Amino acid sequence: MKNIVIVLIGSIFFFGCKKKDFFNGPNFFQEDFESYSTLSDLLIPNDQLWSFIQLTRDQNSVAIDTTHHFSGTKSLKFEAKKSDNEGASKSSIGKQNMAFWDGETIKMSARYFIEGTSSLNWLFLMDLEEQTAIGAGPGMRLALVDNKLRVEYKFNENDITQPTGQEIDFPRNQWVEIVWEVRLSQKKSGAVRIWQNGQLIIDSKNNRTLPKDLLYFLQGTKGMYSSFEIGITANSKDNDLIIWADAIKIEKVN
Repeated sequence: MKNIVIVLIGSIFFFGCKKKDFFNGPNFFQEDFESYSTLSDLLIPNDQLWSFIQLTRDQNSVAIDTTHHFSGTKSLKFEAKKSDNEGASKSSIGKQNMAFWDGETIKMSARYFIEGTSSLNWLFLMDLEEQTAIGAGPGMRLALVDNKLRVEYKFNENDITQPTGQEIDFPRNQWVEIVWEVRLSQKKSGAVRIWQNGQLIIDSKNNRTLPKDLLYFLQGTKGMYSSFEIGITANSKDNDLIIWADAIKIEKVN
């Protein structure tokens, strides 16, 4: 038993020292969809561009489109039926095998065009996670609740919301810029800032922004995020939805 414990501790130490070598990847990616004609153009091997499309209903779709575009002539169009008791309705695109580590600051930006004025309570627009052997590790995501942006955790932390009485609605039927900045920390030394159309709407400090579990060689986390997902990462239960996304960027800023 003692030898097993020694081997386990040694393995933790070895992998803890070497994990950045084992789980390396880019820390910058941007996309405006101007160079592509079909969705398959975005999904080339080895995660050179995007890694996957997620569609959880037969009627859901993702497509390169010219109806609305922030710049140039193209954007990405997402359609999703409303969620129900059978599970979340998703229409999204994701990039995996990136590498953003504890202590680093990530900045994600995108332009969104959300069609219509109907209620969309608990609509998820952007996810930051760690991919694991089964599904994805717990992370953070941007949600619209009562038509206002907030950060929702997939691990045990309270949502980060806009200051009470100063909340700003999310504009509809027009392009809206979202900038989401996260300082990564498994302790309470992280930070989250969100800008909507250039206005700082969330500025939160002393946050835990990474899960604490370090047993990454099991089904835990590695102290980093490696997966970025955008689109309708989960629709609300209120209504079917069409949105467009353009001018997407994710990068390490320090």
